[in-house]
Amino acid sequence: MKRTVIATIVGLAAATSIAAGPARADDSESLQPTETYELSQSGHAESRQDAHTAAMRQVDALRQGLDRLRAALEQAERERDQAQPALQRCQQELEACEEKLSKTFLAIVIQWPTSNHDVDLHIIDPTGSEFYYSAKTIPGRPGELSADTVSGPGVEIWEVPVAPPGEYRVLYNFFDRHGNSEAARVKGGVYHRDGHQSFRDRTLTREGRANAMLVAVVTVNDDGSVDIDER
Repeated sequence: MKRTVIATIVGLAAATSIAAGPARADDSESLQPTETYELSQSGHAESRQDAHTAAMRQVDALRQGLDRLRAALEQAERERDQAQPALQRCQQELEACEEKLSKTFLAIVIQWPTSNHDVDLHIIDPTGSEFYYSAKTIPGRPGELSADTVSGPGVEIWEVPVAPPGEYRVLYNFFDRHGNSEAARVKGGVYHRDGHQSFRDRTLTREGRANAMLVAVVTVNDDGSVDIDER
C-alpha cells in the first residue's frame, strides 16, 4: 500500500513538471516594465546634461572671444586718440608743403665779358612795376635787383623768393660803352623751382633806354610752374 502511494506521488510530480515546461534560466534576471522606463529616462537625462554642458562651453568661449574683441577695440581707440595729434601735424605739414610747391622763386641773371661796358637788366613785373638800377626795390612789390655792375666784365641779378603769378618781361639795356667801341655780348637765363633755362646770347650795339631789347617773357602760373617765351 505504501509503495503504491509513493509511486502515485512521483508520477504526479513528473506530470506537473512536464506540463509546466522547462524552466528559463533568465527568468530571475528579466526586468519589469517600470525598471526599463526608469533606465530610459536616466539615459535621456544624461544626454540632456551633456548637451547643456557643451552649449555652456560654447557660450563661455563666445563670451571670451567677445571680451578679447572689446579689449582690442579699446586698445585701437586709445592708439587712434594718441596718434590723432601726430596725424594732424602731418596733415598740416603736408598742406604747407603743397602750398610751397604751388609757388616758385625767380632769379634772372645776365653777364657780359666785354670790358668797361655797362649793361643794365630791366624787369617789368605783372603789375607793370619796373626794376632796374634806379629802382632796385619797389615799395609794396616783391623782388630786388640784388647785383648791379656799372663797368664790365659784369653781372646783374634780379630775384624774388616767391613770385606772384603773371608775366615778367626781361629787357637788356646797353647803358654806356665807357670808351669801348665793341658790341656788348650778353648771356642770360632764369632759375626757378623746376630748374633753369638759358636765353639765347644777344649782341647789343645801340646804347640808350630807347634801344632796350625785350629778351623774354617769363610767365609764372598759379601752380608755380614757369613758361618762358623768348623774343
